[in-house]
Amino acid sequence: MKNFKFQSGIDKSYEYKMLWTPSDFCNYNCTYCYNPKSVDFPYATKKYTTEYIAECFNETGKTWLILFLGGEPFMIPDFLPLVKELTNKHDINISSNLCSDDVFKFPDFAPPEKVMVISAALHVEEREKDDPGFEKFIEKYFFLEQSGYRILVNYVTWPPFFNRIEKDFAYLRSRGIENLMPIIFRGMWNGKEYPLAYNDDELNILSKLVGNNNKVDFKPRTTIDNQMNCEAGYKYFYMDHYGNVSRCNMIQQEKHGNLFEGTFKPNPVKHEQMAEACYICWTRDKFWGELDVKEAIFPTKDEQFTNS
Repeated sequence: MKNFKFQSGIDKSYEYKMLWTPSDFCNYNCTYCYNPKSVDFPYATKKYTTEYIAECFNETGKTWLILFLGGEPFMIPDFLPLVKELTNKHDINISSNLCSDDVFKFPDFAPPEKVMVISAALHVEEREKDDPGFEKFIEKYFFLEQSGYRILVNYVTWPPFFNRIEKDFAYLRSRGIENLMPIIFRGMWNGKEYPLAYNDDELNILSKLVGNNNKVDFKPRTTIDNQMNCEAGYKYFYMDHYGNVSRCNMIQQEKHGNLFEGTFKPNPVKHEQMAEACYICWTRDKFWGELDVKEAIFPTKDEQFTNS
């Protein structure tokens, strides 16, 4: 099996990126999740054919990295035919809890070379309800890895999980899973705002999980502090399930038309400076406070994980 490079940040070979939320629905009911639980969701695939959606991307004249955001992608009606159409000309990135058995059909619809990364989300409390020991999850992880996909397990570091997270990581590694990523919990819990409220013991655990000798830093910073220019609205966009495109999911007031209605229009040039102080920058995949965690896991551009 070939080696794959997992880089800090989105691979720069992908020039145009569309962060798309085709659905917010998930079959899980995680306490820390913001997504709605209603099944009656206005999926794009119920309004438009998969061929039409792909053609809308094609007509831009650009080759896209389409990053699926929101709910569980395998719950989207016609998800597999959709990725088949999209990957004829574009690349995709998905995050999935790997619950659906359609995972085993995925290689028939999306070739590995057209999938940047599959982020396998291990939501331990929900997973344990019908998968004690994570056996089904592990089976699907290795199925995808052996099928040639770049795959990374992520684990939300919700504060109540700190009494088990090290054991869970050790267990997964004992089963042969090495590509593990703690995903930082952002939000309120017990009246405290996270990640700012992580205590020293919790920060030490996070550092240990990613093999970082220095304590993870969650001091507030902005993209302006990092002296970053902004490609959002120029080569990077956010799109909702209706096809409405905006500059960024953090700056949705700057509109760029509707991809499905043929009115999509990017800016002719990039913003030379950030328009506002953002706590998170999706164009560079550099997260407020989480940058240290990602660079600890992927310290250089040439860092590799080996799939065996």
